[in-house]
Amino acid sequence: MIIKTILNFSGLYAALQFCVIIIGHVFNFEIPAGAQIGLMIGAAYGAMMTSVSALGRAPSRLENWVLSVSVNLCAVIISLIFLATTLYFSGGSYALQEFMMVFSGLPVAVFSGLPVAVFFVGVGGAFLLQVVFCLLMFGKAARRHLLKVQAEQARVGV
Repeated sequence: MIIKTILNFSGLYAALQFCVIIIGHVFNFEIPAGAQIGLMIGAAYGAMMTSVSALGRAPSRLENWVLSVSVNLCAVIISLIFLATTLYFSGGSYALQEFMMVFSGLPVAVFSGLPVAVFFVGVGGAFLLQVVFCLLMFGKAARRHLLKVQAEQARVGV
């Protein structure tokens, strides 16, 4: 269940990211950074619905934790890949190299007045908040969706 759900999430999240990037470039929209959490939650919900419907069970507590952390790590990796790709195609290899140089010194250059520990605590807190959202998604929402699937199967008589 874990691998299938992670693959479903990765495909959905990448497709959503691609659509948002294309729409942003075509229509010249500024997409706020907070929209990424919505994309992630939407992809997690879609992956959860697909897995619960296909397997006929909700994830156990251990699977819930593994899925929540894995999905967040996949979201970070996919986002970085799309960021690098977008920078390369919109600004060329020079823009990508410049971003990599700035990114390597990010805590020092961008947040020069802010201690590095505060920066990492902020990033860790955001990651923890996303894990909590995913725990709710793969826990409560999965059990609720399972009840709907079972009621539908009982109604149809399968």
